Amino acid sequence: MFQRLLLFITIYCLGLPAALGNSNYSAGGWPTLHQDAGNRRAVETLVASEHYNIWHHLAGASVLTAPTTSPDGQQIYVTTGLARGNSNLHAFSIQGELLWQSTPWQTADDSVDACAILSSPIVDRQGDIYINDCNQMFAFKPDGQLKWVTALPPTQAGDWIAAGKHPVNAITTAAFTIEGYILGVTNFGDVLIIDRHSGKVLNQAYRLPGLIPPKSTVVPMPDSLFGDGMLDPQFKEWTWQLIFGGLMRSANTPAVADNGRLYMVGSASKKGFGALYALDMLESAQGIILQPAFITEIGLGSGSSPALSPTADQVYVCDEEGWFYGIDASTGSIRWKIKTRATAGAAAVARDGTIYALQAHAPALIALSPQGKVLWQSDFSALAQQLPVSFLFGDPVAVGNGNPTVVKNAVLVPIIYGYEIPLGAGIPLPIKSTIAAVDLKTGKALRDVVALADDSSGITVVLANGTIVSSLGGAMTSGVSPLQTIINWLLPADFTLLPPTGGVQVALPVAK
Repeated sequence: MFQRLLLFITIYCLGLPAALGNSNYSAGGWPTLHQDAGNRRAVETLVASEHYNIWHHLAGASVLTAPTTSPDGQQIYVTTGLARGNSNLHAFSIQGELLWQSTPWQTADDSVDACAILSSPIVDRQGDIYINDCNQMFAFKPDGQLKWVTALPPTQAGDWIAAGKHPVNAITTAAFTIEGYILGVTNFGDVLIIDRHSGKVLNQAYRLPGLIPPKSTVVPMPDSLFGDGMLDPQFKEWTWQLIFGGLMRSANTPAVADNGRLYMVGSASKKGFGALYALDMLESAQGIILQPAFITEIGLGSGSSPALSPTADQVYVCDEEGWFYGIDASTGSIRWKIKTRATAGAAAVARDGTIYALQAHAPALIALSPQGKVLWQSDFSALAQQLPVSFLFGDPVAVGNGNPTVVKNAVLVPIIYGYEIPLGAGIPLPIKSTIAAVDLKTGKALRDVVALADDSSGITVVLANGTIVSSLGGAMTSGVSPLQTIINWLLPADFTLLPPTGGVQVALPVAK
């Protein structure tokens, strides 16, 4: 409690914004999945370069979460989901040199296994790295030396057995509390507070009281998804259900407010509903006690990480039906609720409070005010015209392919340009992949910033000098890959489907 009081006095005296309160994260670079403790994905970086030196590594491996960086931004940490005999934590220099990797895994207990694919490493102010896999949390020193390993809670009766005999109760990216502890929420709702120096679990056992939700069928999983070794086949179904929030209580990264309150989204105790949970930590002789401050019911679909407003007075979440919520961070009351086409992914929140969210279909982005009013929906019509009209497939489309990141002069979003097979909601045919810049005030697509070797399916990392780091998941490209021969024959001119490649791509700006 003294540490929280000291932090409040420091913020008050220096006049710092609330978003800068959690000093346990690395001060430089991109230290966690959504960049900060409030999951806002907003950086004060000007992205203006038109020329980049690009390197691309880990081809053949799907990368689905945001790579993170060392405090000086000179090392990049990337996770994969490769099968036994492979490493799943990789450290590169900013110039693309492989520095070290975790030991190739063989069993559930010997090294970082395939569940790391959906967890970004988090980096503290000393540069130490924390990452979990299916059943363990690991701590590494900046040079790759193992610091400690801690077991995660086992599954319980009624939990989904996700990968046969391999134990799976993973954390979807951990977080740092204000006190400097590690906060993790497992797939089946076990909330952990871990000492980051020793790896000791500090809290009394606490599991979110939600029901196990049904299997998500919002988007059927293609048989070809993440094929050819991009992801260990044993973990494909687990990965797909985690992305869409099915069969598990929690599938997101918690947010931490500067007053110490913890926010997480999961399934509710009422069938067919999700919930935003707010927990407070209480010290006791028996260890830390986690006490619910409120539980607010929302729609089903727990794949949305909660995002905090700049002053942390509101929490923003979205469910799988596109309902977007602004929830009072103190009381849990729903201040506003609006129907959108937004996905159940996390929103980005700019310093001025504007909320930007990815939509499941065109328009790719939607912008909302802090009061829940639609400010704009993005317009990619001009940029989509780089592809011709197809006699069979019609006008080209621009499909959002990853969560947005807010920079000083634009919203950056991964985009696929291509066509749609007009069956139901339409099956996207990816032709070109890019990071595009969208005007903050109007939603008009300004330009393609960087071409990508594959679809992103993830979060765009932007460093202080304008370097752009992209995860290449290959979800869309691998999903349609069996159609490649026939579709290439039907496409106009010499255009072809983008092949699944995977990996991590880094674009370093070239000075004029």
